[in-house]
Amino acid sequence: MRILVVEDEFLIAMETEETVSSLGHDVVGPVATSTEAKEMASGCELAFVDVRLADGETGPALADYLFAEHGITVVFTTGNPDLVMRSGSAVGVLPKPFNEKDISNAIKYATARRNGENPEPSPGLQPITANRLRI
Repeated sequence: MRILVVEDEFLIAMETEETVSSLGHDVVGPVATSTEAKEMASGCELAFVDVRLADGETGPALADYLFAEHGITVVFTTGNPDLVMRSGSAVGVLPKPFNEKDISNAIKYATARRNGENPEPSPGLQPITANRLRI
C-alpha cells in the first residue's frame, strides 16, 4: 500500500516513515506542507496527516482534498484530537505521542474502513464515524 506521511515535526516524520516502511508499505514523503502533500498524493491509498503543518492549521482542509480528489483514506495525527473529531474526510485520529503498534493498528483499521468494513478500533485510535466513506 502507498502511504503518504504529512508531518512537519522532523523526528515524528522520520519515525513514522521508518515504521510504515518496516511494516512493508511504500512511503510517500514525508512532506511538511499541504502544498507538497497535494503534489505527492497521486497513487496513494492512505495518508497520515498532522493537523498543524508548516503552512498553518491546514490538515483538515488537506484531508478534504485528499479524500475528494484522490479517494485517499486519511488518519489524522495530532496532539489535540478534539480539533478534528467532526471531520467528514478522515476515518480516525491517532493522538500524539504514538508508537509502532499504534501506527500498525491504524493502518489495519483504515484499510478495513477503505474496504467497506466496520472494524472495532484498536486502543489509542479514536474513530471518526461522521465521514463520507461508504460503509
